[in-house]
Amino acid sequence: MKPLLQFTALVLCICYGTQAKQPQLNLGEDKIAYDITIDSKNVRIAKVRMSFIPKDSVLYMINGASQLPKRWATFVQDIKAVDSRGKSISLTPMDDAMWRLPSSIKERITVSYKVHLDHENHEWSGGLDGVAYATEWGVFYTARALLIFHGEDWEDIRIDFSIPESWKITTPWQKLNPDKHSFKAQNHSALMQAMLFAGTHDELSFRKEGFELVFALGGEEVLTEKQTYEDMATGILDYYIDLMGGVPNPSPNNVLDKAVVIINSAGTTDGEVIGNNISILVEKGGDQMSKMISKFIFAHEFFHLWNGKSFLPEGEDTEWFKEGFTNFYTLKALRHIGFLNDEAYFQVLNNLFYQRYSQDEGVGKISMIQGEEKHAHWGLIYGGGLFVAIAQDIIIRKATANAKSLDHLMKAFFQKYGGTNERYTIEDIQHSLSELSSKDQTNFFKTHIAGTEPLPIADYLSMAGLHAKMEEGNLRIAKKESASPFEKDMVKGLLGLLK
Repeated sequence: MKPLLQFTALVLCICYGTQAKQPQLNLGEDKIAYDITIDSKNVRIAKVRMSFIPKDSVLYMINGASQLPKRWATFVQDIKAVDSRGKSISLTPMDDAMWRLPSSIKERITVSYKVHLDHENHEWSGGLDGVAYATEWGVFYTARALLIFHGEDWEDIRIDFSIPESWKITTPWQKLNPDKHSFKAQNHSALMQAMLFAGTHDELSFRKEGFELVFALGGEEVLTEKQTYEDMATGILDYYIDLMGGVPNPSPNNVLDKAVVIINSAGTTDGEVIGNNISILVEKGGDQMSKMISKFIFAHEFFHLWNGKSFLPEGEDTEWFKEGFTNFYTLKALRHIGFLNDEAYFQVLNNLFYQRYSQDEGVGKISMIQGEEKHAHWGLIYGGGLFVAIAQDIIIRKATANAKSLDHLMKAFFQKYGGTNERYTIEDIQHSLSELSSKDQTNFFKTHIAGTEPLPIADYLSMAGLHAKMEEGNLRIAKKESASPFEKDMVKGLLGLLK
């Protein structure tokens, strides 16, 4: 999710630490390994070596940086290849950040190159939080900005780092030795979807049921909120696990046992998710809304490890469910742990979501099932999907005297699809919602989801025992002083305070 403006990178000013000796890469025939060196003399240069027996003749960097003629290769210099005897091997540059090896090579070779960390000198439509940047306390890289790849059918990929002595490194990979910066990526996907931070930052680690969530926190303003982040992560992790009935459980070929969240002080607040990992920038001196958005980004993207990674849609016609329902549970989680109070929850519904929804030019013209439009019509898909979640939760709670809720659907989808390669469809969602409320939702879907009629969200909120009305373009929400016990419980359910 990219809700804000691009990040303006900070100037690097690090001049300390010593350099560790590079390890030798001795591997079996079916293995590929990387050795990455960041020297204290110039931390803006990463020296990379990769060792492998070629499976074909192509080296490549993955998609991205399309605004640059050479794409990611813009930042690659001094690329060389040698055989086991140190003899040079020719490398032919190709378009789209690719290089060609001679096709006759059958022995292990080493490819070496340098990556120059000056990405902030270029424009990035999504911001630097999903690319690479330097700070006074360390360096951030996504794998796509740092690594050259070869082939895809690799397992147990070793990655060794040599970094300044006073630094640590945070990655999503399995640590091989607690005393060394050596890691193992389970497969090619785990390698290329990674992000890392190396520097003098602080780390927080949370473990539940074999799953580890690691925070990397950097910058004075972020570190002053270290306890807040720790409390938030613990509370939200526990809430999601209790809600869903377990830790994230993606498909068998995407085993997830660790995710990293990298948060740094910056010039603006922004966020990016790549694979199972989250990068967040928090504006220095930002107001409370800026701080709230940074925590919302984490809670939203983290819930995608369940709704988006553990159970996945068959097509783009359910993006409103994946994004909008995730927004609903993000707000519930933040209210559940006390980061939001009731008034703030209602204000976010109006200020962030209703305003974006009501002002989206797609509302009333295109339907929510056009998921390919989610970035152009954020209000319709992300906001409209949230309001569908609220409406359906109210419908179910009202029909079952609060005995059932939308929580039952989310848990059921996790139990049915988690850990499998099966995917759900829009028909599965409609059928499950109809079963939970014992009310046929065909007309609701035909009108508001497949159709273009705006959702009367104030009417649904009023059904839950809230004062809700449209006033001067705003969604005004308040609790009823005379609400019945049943209505009070419905509101608690909406707010994440009641199962």
